[in-house]
Amino acid sequence: MVKLRLLVVDDSAMYRQALKGIVETIPGVECIGVACDGKEALEKILSEKPDVVTLDMEMPVMSGMDVIKAVTAKQLKTKLVIVSACSQSGAEVAINALKLGAYDFITKPNRLGGGGAKEDIRRQLVEKLEAMGNPMTAPLTNAVTMKDRLKNGLRLQDAALADVPVKKPLSSNVPTSKLSPSYSNNLPPKVIVMGCSTGGPKALLKLFTGLQAPLDVPVFIVQHMPPLFTQTLAKSIDEISAVSVKEAEDGDRPLPNHAYIAPGGRQMKLVQSDAGIEIKITDDEPDNFCKPSVDYFFSSVAELYESRALGVILSGMGSDGLEGLRKMKSHGVTVLGQDEESCVVYGMPRVAYEAGFVDKQLDIDEMASAITGALMPSTSHDEIKTRLS
Repeated sequence: MVKLRLLVVDDSAMYRQALKGIVETIPGVECIGVACDGKEALEKILSEKPDVVTLDMEMPVMSGMDVIKAVTAKQLKTKLVIVSACSQSGAEVAINALKLGAYDFITKPNRLGGGGAKEDIRRQLVEKLEAMGNPMTAPLTNAVTMKDRLKNGLRLQDAALADVPVKKPLSSNVPTSKLSPSYSNNLPPKVIVMGCSTGGPKALLKLFTGLQAPLDVPVFIVQHMPPLFTQTLAKSIDEISAVSVKEAEDGDRPLPNHAYIAPGGRQMKLVQSDAGIEIKITDDEPDNFCKPSVDYFFSSVAELYESRALGVILSGMGSDGLEGLRKMKSHGVTVLGQDEESCVVYGMPRVAYEAGFVDKQLDIDEMASAITGALMPSTSHDEIKTRLS
């Protein structure tokens, strides 16, 4: 099979060589060259047409941000993976890069000394490369993960195709008899919960731009991101939405028209206290290899809100959220999923859809109006069907 072709771009000779060496250890990936500044990078992107570029942002002659703008303007198919410093300023640069069209980002340490730093970069890069191309978006339903297959020497494409066959998709509309009991009783959701990963920031920014009308319920978001980055993401979304958005803090009491993003590197759940429902931030172990985990959070929502929740599953790789949605659907909640065409990675929404847990798939441009409509009290199933049609 044809290997993924990757170009390394960094103004530091040390990082160029380090990244090149890391890439050469990843099965199924070929490093086709390096570039030391944005101008050279753009020239090689145009001439060599790599599948993937690892892109430094602060470079002479032409910055990484200018490269993103040029690639986006020319509608090139090359995917740009930003290499960002794990700092507040690095988080801001990465979020801005995602807004402009970058595919995703990885973080780099201040120092490359020791094997741990390089192994961490390799792990992050492997995770991003898993989602490249159609074979890489296949849901990982096996006990053996993609990471295990890569470690065992399988090429990326072969590893993806080794997945067990997925279930045949169900109809995009679940029969009205299976819609949320809360809807049939004229009781709208008390909470909106969202889960996403790769491509999630772009989807969230677009979705919240459309949520201009005040919401009578709180919103919770679990986005796979490292520490510092979720705080920056919350600030970016808050600036463009009528909904107040913040990174969740331990002990927060959920308020209507407020959105809470799970902090990177930690777990978030909802608990019942003497004062009412509140947010609990923990250092519990990863769930489904994720921290924060959609499954971890959705499970707490199923326990506390039962049928009075609205689930939303957006762009992301893998299957996180599947088990949480299973618990939520056991109470009859309605779930909206982002469709394949508007996803950066149609992984998490696909797994949920093929399991029969998504009532309606929607383009991300339609998601805000669907959410607003679902919050309105209804007197009949026919009205619910009309809103989700």
